[in-house]
This record gives sequence, structure tokens and C-alpha cells, in this order.
Amino acid sequence: MFLNLLAFERFHIGAGREVTSYLFFMGTIIDDERDVMLLHARGIVQNAIGSDKEVAKLFKSLAKDGILEPDSSLYAVHKKVSNYCKMPLHKCRANLVHIYSSNLYVALSVMAAIFLFVLTIIQTVYSVLSYYQ
Repeated sequence: MFLNLLAFERFHIGAGREVTSYLFFMGTIIDDERDVMLLHARGIVQNAIGSDKEVAKLFKSLAKDGILEPDSSLYAVHKKVSNYCKMPLHKCRANLVHIYSSNLYVALSVMAAIFLFVLTIIQTVYSVLSYYQ
């Protein structure tokens, strides 16, 4: 279906570029089957092909030669997503979530370590304050 819509857009001048923009946008935000699974869980993508890996491969192949038109409605969304992902704080947060929330025990141990570190800082502050008083 997408190939037919792409061919229609390319051969009919006044048809617009909405499908091409959509496929390019989806191709940029989908990297692997986990992205398809997340989009499917949110109701954005309907998977009628089979596996999520095949859907990710389909979007990547369809978006390969496309460009996002600056007058497209998805251009602003793509720009916002790109700017959000480029911020160092958001990159760091994403890495922490990806690494430390993969397992429940790892997440619990990280939270316990942070809690103990905060208690150590509070103890140090009270020790310094009691020394000077």
C-alpha cells in the first residue's frame, strides 16, 4: 500500500508529499523492533505484517530515499525531536534508563546506592556543623 501511495505522489504533481514525509519521519524514529513495539503499544502503528523486526525493516527501506519537506507538518515535529535528543541531559538520562532499568535488581541496587549516598552527605553536613558549633 505504501509503495502505491509513494508512486502516486511522485507521478502526480499536485498530490502533495504527505505520505513521503510520514514514511521518512517514521523511518527516522524507528531503529529496531523495540521501537515498533512501543509505537504499537501506544496505538500509533498497526502491525499486520508479522514480526516487529519486519515492520522496522519496511519503514527503514521505504524511508531510505525520502526527504522531509520543510513545509510539511511533520518537519516541526522532527526538528523538536532532534533538538530534544541532542541535549546532553536527555542523552544521559536515556543512557541511565537503558542501562540501569534493564533488570529489577539493578534498578533497586542503584536506588539503594543513591539513597545511601544522600544519607552519607547528610551525615557529613551534620558532622561539619557540630564541629563548628
